[in-house]
Amino acid sequence: MSGDKIFLDTNAFIYFFEGRNKITALVVHTPTLYFSPITEIELLSAPHLSLREREQIKEFLALCGRVDLSEKIIAQTIAIRQQYRFKVPDAIIAASAVALNIPLVSADVAFQKISGLVLISDILN
Repeated sequence: MSGDKIFLDTNAFIYFFEGRNKITALVVHTPTLYFSPITEIELLSAPHLSLREREQIKEFLALCGRVDLSEKIIAQTIAIRQQYRFKVPDAIIAASAVALNIPLVSADVAFQKISGLVLISDILN
């Protein structure tokens, strides 16, 4: 599946930074990429990263659109937590993609349960 917008989960960014073929092709061929502040926190707080790696991540994120919490995303997060029992970080990421009505790219197939969410999960090769 390829479109003009996708929302990347943290693991999608990690696989992209590792140079995995499927996610790299998807990212390269998608004009607009979005992410959550949750992903930014998770990526940049990894203790094993060097200063240069942190800077490279920041540079790449600057090319993407960060989707901050809005009332709509907060309401959607609450609904996802109530209905599916997702942890708050995952619920926020899923709710952001649902609220924007764009596919979520994640290797986490648990997201498949969420009604109204289009999931692209075949990104590991």
